[in-house]
Amino acid sequence: MARRHQIVLYLLPALVLVTLFLAIPVVVTLGLSTTSWDGIGTPTWVALQNFVTLFNDPAFITALRNTLVWVLVGVFIHTPLCIIVALIVARRPRGWKVFRTVLFLPNIVSATSLALLWYFVFNVSLGLLNSGLTAVGLKSWTKNWLFDPSTALGATMTPWVVYIGFGMVLFLTQIGTIPKEYYEAASLDGATSLRQDISITIPLIRRAIALQILFVVGYALRSFEYPFIMTNGGPNNASMTLSLYIYQKMITANEDGLAMAAGVVTLVIGAAITAVVFWGLRRAER
Repeated sequence: MARRHQIVLYLLPALVLVTLFLAIPVVVTLGLSTTSWDGIGTPTWVALQNFVTLFNDPAFITALRNTLVWVLVGVFIHTPLCIIVALIVARRPRGWKVFRTVLFLPNIVSATSLALLWYFVFNVSLGLLNSGLTAVGLKSWTKNWLFDPSTALGATMTPWVVYIGFGMVLFLTQIGTIPKEYYEAASLDGATSLRQDISITIPLIRRAIALQILFVVGYALRSFEYPFIMTNGGPNNASMTLSLYIYQKMITANEDGLAMAAGVVTLVIGAAITAVVFWGLRRAER
């Protein structure tokens, strides 16, 4: 009984924080998502009308689609890049410590600062990208990257590449726990470095991969700084994301009930993807 009390005492601070800053806000969001409210006064209950309005709003559909694109890029491009870089650094080539440090640095720099930096990279007249293309004789390739509907979304997602350092460190930590005997035995059997990575390293860091996927999905669902600063969701909502849509509905349009409904949709998507990741991890470990 005393041990049970100790466990409760250890968990109590975490439970209090989770209740105050997660459980209660989620319940409030769910409640307000069924109301018409401008942030002032008494909310008016409208049942599921906010959700009907959302799925009839082209801007919301575009934001939903763009956010899912962010998720797919995070899972199938960003995460594999992190794995590849981690596998290279784990072999400790010359200068690997410098390489590791440089790749991790963007994770401690303000996202706002990086967004402004990338804004000037893609700027139509002063941008480094267009200037570079012109300098090498490819002026015909230059365009207004941030305000062309066909490139705006991709431009706001490109800065995500600089964040591979976090995933790299996560994977390096997991790789460091793998017994070296596994690799020695594989070498004796004639396995190449690539075969060792595919057959030993990647299967043994699957939990880290699942965790990284959850991280990138979480970031994708709350992607805000880059589309807000670089394009403000334009042109014509081409780079709109769910987080930016929620911000605009709450701050600009004073449609707090609608914003809460969009937040619930985001929460459901995140919960569904999380469930799929854990399901896949359990199947992989059987």
